[in-house]
Formats: sequence, structure tokens, C-alpha cells
Amino acid sequence: MQRLETLLDELETAFIRNKGYFQRTERLASGLFDAHVSPILNRIEKEVDGLLSRQYLLIDEDAGTPGGGSSVQLIHYTTIAALVSILGGAGSIYRKEATGGSVPNDARPSAQREPSSIRLYDTEHSNDPDEGEYLVRSLRLYEKYDWIEQRQAHHAYVASFIQPNDNANVRDNLVYWRTYGNNGEGCSISISIPRDRVHKVLYGQRGVGYTHKVVSTLLDKVDHIVSECELRNGIRRVLSASMWKILSQVQYLHKSDAYDYERECRLVVPWEEKIRDDVLFEYEEMNGESPRIRHFIECNALEAREILPSGSCITLGPRVNHSTSTRLFLERLLSRSGLPTQVKFSEISYRVS
Repeated sequence: MQRLETLLDELETAFIRNKGYFQRTERLASGLFDAHVSPILNRIEKEVDGLLSRQYLLIDEDAGTPGGGSSVQLIHYTTIAALVSILGGAGSIYRKEATGGSVPNDARPSAQREPSSIRLYDTEHSNDPDEGEYLVRSLRLYEKYDWIEQRQAHHAYVASFIQPNDNANVRDNLVYWRTYGNNGEGCSISISIPRDRVHKVLYGQRGVGYTHKVVSTLLDKVDHIVSECELRNGIRRVLSASMWKILSQVQYLHKSDAYDYERECRLVVPWEEKIRDDVLFEYEEMNGESPRIRHFIECNALEAREILPSGSCITLGPRVNHSTSTRLFLERLLSRSGLPTQVKFSEISYRVS
């Protein structure tokens, strides 16, 4: 924290020293900002990121400390349709002709898909209405800092996972089937992900504590600078954008303590303009109703060949229709892709109310 406070004092000095110039034209103020302030802000952003990063490290359950290997074993719940897409798509398997056993010419796609990856969906598709807002509200961001521009918390792409422990079989758990597993009609996948790509979610005010201390130290100092120097609106907006850049790294790693049973961890990609070209879409007919359209991105760290090593397992939910056919179908997709992943059935009795 001492280094952060030193950098913040340096930031204040840069503004105070050029106070009169920052109050002149927007063009002059912008030029001064780029020359005297931006380099300090960049160092502050890196320092805050370093201070907060350990807060969200996954703990090695055996050693009780961060680390313990380059990858971590996690559980991902999803729909059968999404899993099929991850494994290359239904079109990668064709019915052979009765004679000769060859694939009909008219059945061949222009290019067969290779195994894909777990999708990171935009957070506007979350069923949690508080998604991305918990930390903002805990910081009383808009109440305390009127120079920070309000924005909707719908600009990040997230893939969610459950971290197992010795006390529960999270691969086949009724709570998770209802919450994440398409109400029992989906599946769970045990996977291996590079440890440095995924971060644990913190819950409630206890989880906010250290993050609140670091971020408030930053915001209070910038708030003092804004007030003392009577900064023009253009500079305020630039400072606001800088604060949001910092917050976006951790904004989606905080949730209400009502969810602390989940042991959720996430891979989060904050929204940036350059992501727009990488956005993909999922279109699903809804039996005569308006179609469900969701947008998502893919990440190299979640490619099927990387996250489904030998010993991993797919568990079909307790309400999957035609479960035997589904299992055979998935096993064929896995075999075609050279993925030695086992497919099992849920052992949970699932009552529909």
C-alpha cells in the first residue's frame, strides 16, 4: 500500500503543479494530461492490479496455499447443445450409407469443424440481477464520487466454474443442476484450466474488505484532486474511464453472500471495443416464441483439447431425455476428436414440482 500511496502523491503533485493549465481549454488540458499524468496513471493501474491479484487466486485444497501446479481441476455446468458445439458440432458425425459405408457427398459440409471451446457469455445473459453491481454498490461509487460516469454493468464476458472440495461431489450436485445445469437437463464437465487464467469469486462484505481498502484509497485521492484542481469535464471523463478500467478487472469477482455456497470461480474478459469483431452469436428457436439470441466470445485457454485431459469426466444431468442415445452420441464425438473423456449418468433423483 505504501507504494500506491507514493504514486498517488506523485499524481496529485502533477495536477497541482499544472493546476492553472488544467483549467484552460480542453485541448491544452488534454495535452498536459497525456504528457504529465498518463504515465503515472499507468503505473498506478499496474500497482493496484498487483495489490488485488492475490485476493482472487485459487487456493490449492491439498496444500492450503496458492499455487500447487500450473493447472487447476474445476467443474463446468452447461447445456448439452453447448457441449456438442464444444466437441465440434453435430454435423461432424454422419450416417454411413448402407452399401460401401462411405459418407454421402451431399452430407459433407464445406469444412468440418474442429473441437471448439467453452464459451464466455456476456453478463447480460446472467440470471443474477445484481451481476457486476455488488462491488460498485459496496463502494458507494456514485454517491461518493460524482465525477465517475455511471454505466451499466453488462460489459464483460464470463465463463463460470465450480471449485471442488472434499465435502461435496460438485460434479453431480442437485443445487448446481438447478442453478447452472439447465434445471437438470444439461451436463457437467470436469476440466483442467491454467491456474493463472481463472479467479475465485468473493462473497459479501467480508469478501469486499481488502478490495474496498485499496480501491477507496485510490478513489478518495483522485476525488480530492478533482475537487482541488476544479478539473474540466474532459479530464474528469478521462479519469473516470481510468477508474473503470481498474474496477473492470475485479467488478465481476464479487457477489452477494447469498451465493457463497457456490464456490464459484471465473475466467473474465472485460469488454473492450476491439472485442466487438470477435463476438459470436447463439440462436435458439423457442417453440413459437421469440428466439433466444445470446452473444459470446471464445478463449484459447478453454479449448477442448486443452481442458479435457485423460481422466476428465462428463456427467449427464438427471433430467436428460434419451440419456443412452445422448451418451453414445457424445462418446462418438469424443472418439472422433481423440479426447479420452468418460461419459457418466447422474445418480441423483430429480423431482419436478
